[in-house]
Amino acid sequence: LFISILLFVGNSTYLDDHGPPPQKVLPFPSQVVYNRVGKCGSRTVVLLLRILSEKHGFNLVTSDIHNKTRLTKNEQMELIKNISTAEQPYLFTRHVHFLNFSRFGGDQPVYINIIRDPVNRFLSNYFFRRFGDWRGEQNHMIRTPSMRQEERYLDINVCILENYPECSNPRLFYIIPYFCGQHPRCREPGEWALERAKLNVNENFLLVGILEELEDVLLLLERFLPHYFKDVLSIYKNP
Repeated sequence: LFISILLFVGNSTYLDDHGPPPQKVLPFPSQVVYNRVGKCGSRTVVLLLRILSEKHGFNLVTSDIHNKTRLTKNEQMELIKNISTAEQPYLFTRHVHFLNFSRFGGDQPVYINIIRDPVNRFLSNYFFRRFGDWRGEQNHMIRTPSMRQEERYLDINVCILENYPECSNPRLFYIIPYFCGQHPRCREPGEWALERAKLNVNENFLLVGILEELEDVLLLLERFLPHYFKDVLSIYKNP
């Protein structure tokens, strides 16, 4: 039967009759990185992205590494290689300081991020370390199993006023390396790191939102990146 069909149709193929299939037209930008800052609403945004990726058909690339923001040169190369070969359009998200793709010969993606008032971020992190979040009532035990009970229930006012180590250096500089990058000086609080962070924001970030204005940020993301964020505000408001 197969030979009879072959004799009937000859050696023509689909490509002979129809030509090559049209190339997939990618939206612009088709490469987005959300190098999310810890305790700045990223859990909420990632949950939204999971819904949006199914709804709009983009490739959401996430990482299981949550506590390694500074990378060696080889680690940077490997991560950039892995991200760059992801199917487009993609949105990659991870807690990681800014990566310069062009330094390693890759196409520089569009960056987005969200920050918050650094004092509010410190407060959020203080209680998160002690009591976790909605993922489970015992989450805090998993996160900080060695924390003593008197430390876990230490009043934050006492911690600050009596100059406990955790509260005498509240790491208000924490946010800047996410925009400054992987250079060792990016981890040294000072003008150099701040100015480099500003330069990267101007040159590589489409939007840096403020958590205290999250609904406005989501609205802007929907306007700027509709192929990723269309309907995000209505999804966010949906109970």
